Amino acid sequence: MGSDVAMVVAGYLGSVALVPTVKWLWFVISLIVFAPVVYALVRVFRQTVIHKDDVDRIDLYGKVSLLVVITWSLYPFVWILSVGTGTMGISAESICYSVLDVVTKCVFSFMMVNVSGYESQELEPQREFV
Repeated sequence: MGSDVAMVVAGYLGSVALVPTVKWLWFVISLIVFAPVVYALVRVFRQTVIHKDDVDRIDLYGKVSLLVVITWSLYPFVWILSVGTGTMGISAESICYSVLDVVTKCVFSFMMVNVSGYESQELEPQREFV
């Protein structure tokens, strides 16, 4: 969680910096802090799911983590093209960030809705009636 916040803050500082060297320094720091986030998603949290020995959960986590890693990895490319080099205008930057946000959050949510039905079916037989 701390790495995720540091990544966003460093990216913001890179966006508002006026000196190009400082801007790119914050961008590099943001990418360095992004590495532990990806590692946690791909390795650490996955091990927790694997220990549950549930094939459906392992498969779902694999899909969700792949979605998050791919979409989050596209944000730096938009930053490079817009803030970093200025080859992309503010409108195109806003559209790219909006599309990435929708894909990341909405598709992730739809994937989680599928698991909630699975979870509720799993809990149904465990109820006790007095």
